[in-house]
Amino acid sequence: MIVTNVDAIVVGAGVCGLTSALCLARRGLSVRVVADRLPPHTSSCAAGAMWGPFLVGHPDAARWARQSLAAFRELAAKRLAGVTMVRGIEVSRDFAVPHPWLDFTGDLQRCDESGWPGYRSAWRYTTAVVDMPVYSEYLLAELRAADVVVERREIVSLHELRDLAPVVVNCSGSGARELAADPELIPVRGVVVVVGNPGIDTFFAEEGTGPELTYIIPHRDTVVLGSTLESPDWAAIPQATAVQRIRARCARIEPRLRNAPVVAVREGHRPVRDRIRLEVAGLGDQLVVHNYGHGGGGVSVSWGCARDVASMVEACLTRIY
Repeated sequence: MIVTNVDAIVVGAGVCGLTSALCLARRGLSVRVVADRLPPHTSSCAAGAMWGPFLVGHPDAARWARQSLAAFRELAAKRLAGVTMVRGIEVSRDFAVPHPWLDFTGDLQRCDESGWPGYRSAWRYTTAVVDMPVYSEYLLAELRAADVVVERREIVSLHELRDLAPVVVNCSGSGARELAADPELIPVRGVVVVVGNPGIDTFFAEEGTGPELTYIIPHRDTVVLGSTLESPDWAAIPQATAVQRIRARCARIEPRLRNAPVVAVREGHRPVRDRIRLEVAGLGDQLVVHNYGHGGGGVSVSWGCARDVASMVEACLTRIY
């Protein structure tokens, strides 16, 4: 038996790691977070980010997404959380139907796509858009208030943590390819451009599979423009080229963006996997709860997954003690 004053160590300080740690702390457990990168330098902080189905696979994903949307609706009332409910339009170049998740929004509406040349399908709905650097700071503040220590530490192997807590929660994102020895996880590069907001208050999102997508996500004073969707076996698009193409595509959709000043260029890797890995596994005499492989939907399922993680950790502690 491991004797420690920490119930669980969470590996990773992206949105899934921070949310998992917060859910554990709110259950009364003693938690510590370790990560080689902390906000604002995580891939999560590079994200758009908007609640919706994007590169997410798992039989329970719809349940997690619905729970997460409900959580974001509550967070939207807290200005410091960086969450806003925004209505907008999603389009497809093919004849397509809205993803079943979008029924959870409560105001999904098919619309006339004739005003969008090149697109054959379109629908409108209201969803949560999340300013990830601001939201990550909100989560960190909540963790500090709960006396959770967040430590920057390079982790080469999960074995390093075996004597520090009875349960390790692996939320290492793309790093799980090495830490969990999981070749099924593919780090998919994304580049976004953040510009000053010229007055945009609706989102635009293009359904597609890359390597380049168009989306416009307003965050009060800024707008996030996207994006690339680049698998590691493709030739990488140079960042300067990606920025130029993203700005040109978005300006064709919304001309007010043409001269919007660039505030930042962000780049990160989406941890893409055919199926999210959310399960308990053994690592020698150490119990590990894996929570990774969320693709482009880490934000979208973060709260639902984190609540399941908390229940799994509680069950592990019951088995141990």
